[in-house]
Amino acid sequence: MRRNTKQMHYVSHAIIPHNEARCRRLIARAIDTFSLNLNEFIVLTEAATGYYMLTALIAALAGAEKVYALTRDSHYGSAQDVATSTLELAQRWGMENKVDILFDRNDPRLIQADIVTNLGFVRPLNAQLLQRLKPTAVIPLMWETWEYRTEELDLAECHRLGLPVLGTNEHHPALRIFEYIGYIAMKLLFSLDIEIRDATIAVVGSGEFAAMSADTLRTAGSRVILVNPQKKGALQTDRALKAIKIADGMVFVEHHSRRMLLGPGGDLRAEDLRSLNPGLVVAHICGGVDREDLTRCGFRCSPDLFAPPGYMSVATDYPGPKPLINLHTAGLRIGEAMARSRASNPGATVLQIEQAVLSQLTLAQGFPQTSS
Repeated sequence: MRRNTKQMHYVSHAIIPHNEARCRRLIARAIDTFSLNLNEFIVLTEAATGYYMLTALIAALAGAEKVYALTRDSHYGSAQDVATSTLELAQRWGMENKVDILFDRNDPRLIQADIVTNLGFVRPLNAQLLQRLKPTAVIPLMWETWEYRTEELDLAECHRLGLPVLGTNEHHPALRIFEYIGYIAMKLLFSLDIEIRDATIAVVGSGEFAAMSADTLRTAGSRVILVNPQKKGALQTDRALKAIKIADGMVFVEHHSRRMLLGPGGDLRAEDLRSLNPGLVVAHICGGVDREDLTRCGFRCSPDLFAPPGYMSVATDYPGPKPLINLHTAGLRIGEAMARSRASNPGATVLQIEQAVLSQLTLAQGFPQTSS
């Protein structure tokens, strides 16, 4: 699952991850669970805030020869603050000689990387960046391949340059990342003073995200009304309007449709919502919702910033560090598998490397052309 590096808001602005001791223990467990061994490899990833700071440390603790971590200024931390905090954490964990911070995508050290992640501050992996990588580099994606966006990764250029690319199967039994979506919804609702038990919640979304949210909330004691918003006008149906009138809270969790759902140009405006149920609160995970429109009409919302359609306002690190640590460790394991396959079969094509890893590692997920 991806976060929006331009607009995503960390509910905690902490640069350093909370509870270092637990994070270190979870990383050790994940490295063991996924048998991650990056010995002899150089990794290019990001340096970011909160639990996203941990990816570089995961690679270092898994034995990488060197980890280069790209960073830049963002609204949740300056590049210099991120660099300082990351290096301080690396020093406390005995990894200070393993991690270097990069501030420039043109840094000549990029050419050394064997494994290149697709995380936020490394993106976009466009032709300009890809052409600076070594010809034997590999690219593991820290999300499932259906989430692919051309503006973030030039897949055609990867294949032209001979760079293998595989995604991560987030449904793998050792990951089960999608199950955290419901807990994200619960935490957002708790932050809005909704008790969950005996509350009525309108879940606006389709597919697995919505199903997981609804199931988790029902198990916790909520009365859930599920509204599928994919068709235009879905929030104007009698069923949807009735749900809004009686709900304590709305959870938007639409990860497929890119259209505006709530706000100017959407099915409803915030003033429509106010006339139906002025005491409603709105939790946003994903989907086309205009937060400013809601705020103008006096609605309480969480989180403080809403991501644009197709991105998550809060990602799976929101409930705690475990899902992110496991997901990024699994992604690095897929990168390791591709790098080792490439090293042992120097004449293999991109397709051969990808298919070899897919046949050996159920964590890996291919694009349609590589899975067939």
